[in-house]
Amino acid sequence: MKIIYIHGMNKQKFSSASLRQRWLSLLKHGLEQSHQQTRFAYLKRHIRIPFYGDLLSRHHLHNVLNASTLMPQDWPRFPFQSPVKSQPPPHLNQYSPEICEIPELKVEDAMTFNQKLQFISTLSRNTLLRDFVILLNHFPRLHDTLIKKFLIETYSYLANSTFMQQVHQRIGQQLHGDKPCILMAHSLGSVIAYHYLLLHPELNVQRFISMGSPMAFRVIQEHLPQPVHRPEAIKGDWINFYCSDDFLTAFPLSEPPFQFQPAIINREIRTSIYHPHDIDGYVQHPEVIEALLELL
Repeated sequence: MKIIYIHGMNKQKFSSASLRQRWLSLLKHGLEQSHQQTRFAYLKRHIRIPFYGDLLSRHHLHNVLNASTLMPQDWPRFPFQSPVKSQPPPHLNQYSPEICEIPELKVEDAMTFNQKLQFISTLSRNTLLRDFVILLNHFPRLHDTLIKKFLIETYSYLANSTFMQQVHQRIGQQLHGDKPCILMAHSLGSVIAYHYLLLHPELNVQRFISMGSPMAFRVIQEHLPQPVHRPEAIKGDWINFYCSDDFLTAFPLSEPPFQFQPAIINREIRTSIYHPHDIDGYVQHPEVIEALLELL
């Protein structure tokens, strides 16, 4: 069965090949953690990743903020930010530290003072940003203005029909026909996937897996075809993974207008506290891996 993955925003630094390689490496690590590494060869053969990350550059546009952190994409270049690094003497071998996986720190774990400070600061930032975007949800016009100004890629898809059609064209090269498939989508990709499925009821999606979806926000819903309803193309179930630490998707798709029949299966998981919205924490999670493998 073919698996289609639709990526989110801020992928301008990738190519189609490099994004595929990164996503496959994340998936491989998740499979190893779930003791399902024997399934990787099959998945690698059947996964398709439509790439639209270059379209923003082609339109001469640039995202001001990183959606995963709501921090600036680029910082002013001050001399003290890039100090001259001293080079080791030629006769010494350059030391390369071993890269190892460090598990996410929890409050009950033994931590140094600096680790505790970083943990608390990060948790406070996530809570503040989450409360801020939830507040924005009550002011969709202001929310729309902020998206237009800072998250250009999202606004371009929602409001620019030419940009939207170009994204859909890329997806249509991989997602077409009536053969059964699994569709996975992260962040803005879940909005794109939902919209595309509405336009193509002939598709045969046996499972739609959305991860970190911002569709609970009114400003997103208002730009989608009305009324918001379950796409006919979803022949199986829709599983939506969200994280309470993820300030962009802190709540499930369960309130109106998402009271579909069959209902969306909302599953709360924990991603990395330091990068709660990144694809890394979602696609490697055991429950996401299980949802992907269950139909294969």
